[in-house]
Amino acid sequence: EPVCPSKGLTLSPRQRIVIWRDIQAKKRAGVDTTELEAAYEYQGIDTCAATGLCAQRCPVGINTGELVKKLRSRKATHTKTANWLEGNFATALQGARFTLHVANGARMLLGAPRLAKLSATLTRLSKGQVPQWTNAMPQPEKAIRFSPVVSDARPRVVYLAACVSRVMGPAAGDKEQMSLYDKTRGLLEKAGYQVVFPDNQDSLCCGQPFASKGYAEQGEHKRQELIGALLHASRGGLDPIYCDTSPCTLRLVQDLGEVRLDLYDPVRFIRTHLMDRLDFTPQEAPIAVHVTCSTQHLGESQALIDLARKCSNNVVIPEGIHCCGFAGDKGFTTPELNAHSLRTLKDAVQHCSEGISTSRTCEIGLTQHGGIDYHGLVYLVDRVTRARAN
Repeated sequence: EPVCPSKGLTLSPRQRIVIWRDIQAKKRAGVDTTELEAAYEYQGIDTCAATGLCAQRCPVGINTGELVKKLRSRKATHTKTANWLEGNFATALQGARFTLHVANGARMLLGAPRLAKLSATLTRLSKGQVPQWTNAMPQPEKAIRFSPVVSDARPRVVYLAACVSRVMGPAAGDKEQMSLYDKTRGLLEKAGYQVVFPDNQDSLCCGQPFASKGYAEQGEHKRQELIGALLHASRGGLDPIYCDTSPCTLRLVQDLGEVRLDLYDPVRFIRTHLMDRLDFTPQEAPIAVHVTCSTQHLGESQALIDLARKCSNNVVIPEGIHCCGFAGDKGFTTPELNAHSLRTLKDAVQHCSEGISTSRTCEIGLTQHGGIDYHGLVYLVDRVTRARAN
C-alpha cells in the first residue's frame, strides 16, 4: 500500500479488493449494486495504475493490478476497434503523430497557458476521453527511416525503438531537442556497435497498450509478432536486443518462452555492454533519478542509481515516490492520479537541473510536476562519456 499512487486520492490496493468482494457478496444476496459499481468504476478501476508494484510490498504477493486488468477486460467492448488497431498499427502511429501535430499547432496558435486551460476543461467534461495537454506534451516525432544493414566488423545490436519513442519527440520547451531514437543510436555507435533494426518496425508493438485496456488477446498477438521479428533481426538470438523503454522490455521478458532472445532494457545494457567501451567524466550538476515501476520489476533499481552516480557527483532520489501514476496514458486521461502521486516532487528536485528515467510517458508527468526536464538515461550517459581509446 505505501507504493500505491492512488492511496489518499481514491482507494488503496486492499480497499479495492475488499470493496469488490463486498459488491460480489451483495449481488449474491440479491442487493442492487448498480450505484456501488458505478462509483467503483472510477474509485477502483479508472484510478488504478495497474503496474503491479503493490505485489512487491505485499507479504503474500497479491497483485491488485492483475485484478483491475481482469475487471477492465469485462468492460472492453470495442473488440472490432482493437482488432483494427492490431492489424493496422503503422496507420495508428501515423494518426498519433497527426494528433500531436494538431496539438502543437494549437499551442502555437492559442499559446500554452490558454491551451492548457482549455484542454483541462475538455478533459474534465469528456471524462478523460480528450487527453489533457500540458507544457510537457511531446511534439510529434518524424517517422523514422531505417537505413539498410551494412556488413562490417563491428559487433551488432538490434535496436527496438518502442512505439512511444517512434511517435513522441521532445516537448517544445525542452532544452534537449534531439529525439530519444537519435540519442540512443548515437550512443550505441559511439560505443562501437553497428545498430540494426527489425523489419517493418512501425507495425510492431509489445502489446502493452492493448493489454492495459483489457484486450489481452490482441496484446498477445502483437507481442508474439514482435518476438518473431526480433528473432529474425537478431539472427536467431545471436545479437543482443536493446529496447529503449523499460515497460516494453518488461512486457516482452515476462513469461518469455523464446529462450534464444537476449533482451535488455537501457539500464542493463549500459551496465553490461557499454561500461568497458566508454570513459565516464561525471558532471557536477545535480541529477534527479526516477526509478520506474518496470525498472523495479526488472530488478535494475540499484543499477540505475549506480549508473546515475557514475554520471553525476550529485544524485537526488526523491523520497516517497515509487510509482509516478502516469501509467501509460493515465496522465492524459486521469491526470489527477499523476498529480497526486507526484505532489511532493517539485520540492524534492528544486535544486536539480534535470531528471532521468527509462520511460518516455513517465517523463511527461515527471517534467510537468517536477518543474525540470526529465529525459531518458541515455541522454545523461551520452553527455558524460567518450569512446574509450583502443
